[in-house]
Amino acid sequence: MPQTRDLVLSQIVCDDLNITRSTLSRWVAAGVITPAVKLPGKRGAFLFDPADVKRVKEARATLAGEVA
Repeated sequence: MPQTRDLVLSQIVCDDLNITRSTLSRWVAAGVITPAVKLPGKRGAFLFDPADVKRVKEARATLAGEVA
């Protein structure tokens, strides 16, 4: 498991991908992006691996380029 200091919070992921938190939640449920860690508690935050965020961002850019 990656160390938490190397991981990013949901809000940073949302800002980086220019999406809302609800979209991020849907993507997690659909398997588009997988959290590296879920913090304890019922409402524990998700933490994401920056490499996974980069992969999703690049995939979105590629799709946008193909559509345009």
